Amino acid sequence: MIKISKFKIIVSLIIVILLSIILLILNGIYGNPISKSIAEQAADEYMANNYSDTDFFIEEIVYNFKDGDYYARVKSPSSQDSYFDFRILMTGEINYDSYESVLSGWNTYRRIDKKYNEMVGEIFSSEEFPLKSDIDYGKLEYIDEKYRTNRFDEPNYGLDIRELELDKEYDIKVLGEKYGHIIFYAQDDEISYEKASELLLILKETLDSEDVPFYAIDFILEKPRMEDGSPNRETESIDTSNFLYSDIYEEGLALRLEKAHNDLKKYYEEQDSKNK
Repeated sequence: MIKISKFKIIVSLIIVILLSIILLILNGIYGNPISKSIAEQAADEYMANNYSDTDFFIEEIVYNFKDGDYYARVKSPSSQDSYFDFRILMTGEINYDSYESVLSGWNTYRRIDKKYNEMVGEIFSSEEFPLKSDIDYGKLEYIDEKYRTNRFDEPNYGLDIRELELDKEYDIKVLGEKYGHIIFYAQDDEISYEKASELLLILKETLDSEDVPFYAIDFILEKPRMEDGSPNRETESIDTSNFLYSDIYEEGLALRLEKAHNDLKKYYEEQDSKNK
């Protein structure tokens, strides 16, 4: 009987330990009711103290298992660009608020950039699109003097986010013509400036026919991927950065692409030598 009692005790201890481990794991992933309640109370107080004169509301409070903190997602029913979040520590302290993304124009930029990206993506994903590519998308460039590096491959064009108006409906095509940047990795067995010219002209004509404007393009011509989807072992390619739309016309295009490729290659070689 004594042996049986010891066995039951050992089993009970193992069960308690396993349950404790499971609870710790679940707490790490989902948080716990006590900390969630503290976060909710802290969030309500923070909103009352800082945003009582707005129509902002907390859409949800979520737990982030990566840092162990809670995040309150805030939105406005009257403003599509007014959304942000703030971080709540386990103690209920608020130590981060992203409302600046509303005031700075960043949220507005993200909205119009997404529309441009979707407009370009609709063309590239069409079954009728005539070119084969590995990477292809469009974005609206913006200039942020705070983080500007003046790199050779960095766009020297872009809209000023600070001038964007909250919730304004912008003409995406007008913005695309001024600030649209296409990134396109064309694939072909032939790697030559003549072939690059041919494909780039087809790309331009296709986008023109669909009334999708852009200001410049990063155009890369490389070998098609292997059958298993891995990069081609033949790494020869033609690379350009911020090649202007206005320079995409048939006469002399191969020479312009060659110069753009060589200029970019020279720049990267210079950067590599500086870092050695």
